[in-house]
Amino acid sequence: MHFPGTAGFAVLDLETTGFSPRTERVVEVAVVHVSPDGVAGAEWSTLVHPGRAGVGATQVHGIRPADVRSAPRFADVVAALVEVLAGRVLVAHNTAFDVPFLRAEMERAGVLMPDVAQLCTLAESRRHLPHLLKRKLADCCAAAGVRLTGAHSALGDARATAELLTCYLRSAGPGAHTGLLRRATTTAWPAVAPPPHPPVLRRRGAVAAPAAPTTPTTPRTTTTAAPRLAALPSLPALTAGDAVVFTGGDPDVRALLEARCRQRGLRVTSAVSRRTRLLVTDDVHSGTRKATRALELGTPVADPATAAVLIETARPAPVPAPEVVDLRPSRVRAW
Repeated sequence: MHFPGTAGFAVLDLETTGFSPRTERVVEVAVVHVSPDGVAGAEWSTLVHPGRAGVGATQVHGIRPADVRSAPRFADVVAALVEVLAGRVLVAHNTAFDVPFLRAEMERAGVLMPDVAQLCTLAESRRHLPHLLKRKLADCCAAAGVRLTGAHSALGDARATAELLTCYLRSAGPGAHTGLLRRATTTAWPAVAPPPHPPVLRRRGAVAAPAAPTTPTTPRTTTTAAPRLAALPSLPALTAGDAVVFTGGDPDVRALLEARCRQRGLRVTSAVSRRTRLLVTDDVHSGTRKATRALELGTPVADPATAAVLIETARPAPVPAPEVVDLRPSRVRAW
């Protein structure tokens, strides 16, 4: 597909195996072009083989290992993706999540991503939809009258974000974000040679509604820990004394898990720092200070159900070896 080199916006959405760009991988990417006056244009999307066996939370994004088995690797599509993004303002609903993932994947493919002009529709919602209490993509779309079809598929979310951006542009009036648009057209992207044999892009079909995540009313027992942890190898094993932070979620479940943390010797702290071992939340894209900080630091993130397993399997703090004291009477040599 030919993408014209005109100025405008490139609305990006990624589906990933987890929350940390340092350890997790992209499994789907989509881009929708939007003109400076808010007209949606060309679309580009593909599933991506993550280079590992697991694909992360299938119950959320709907992608199964079989879906990406014959999909191209990110390195195979990076040349096409650069062509799609170059010259445009990069837009996402929570750029603090998508942009670091995009940068990390490009670096793995040997491409140094420039410091691009960015626009975050989540941040902009505070200006255009100031009355909202929650600012997830679904919340913003509902408030703006935007239809969200195929939620948690990259193309479905990118289309909805593009339409949300259009609403913002119309609200802002002519000439909105001219500075960002001008900067985007002058940002130099590296030249990336396409692969000798262009990969076949794989777009998934109609996305069924993902199964509702299960939230336990009581922490899971250790008998269920092995399969759960095997499916999420990137999450850390917890040890008594580790700092755990909670944000959002069902208040009753949260209170239960916090109490269980203390029983297991874990520290429940109120802010995310470099010493935080785990952030527990049901929506890392919520835009809260804790979630944003965790994304910046690459802090491991778990949903409440997964956190319950990690808490139950927390190891006790290592017991220091007892000091050996020699109680034998000293012998004094007689002269």
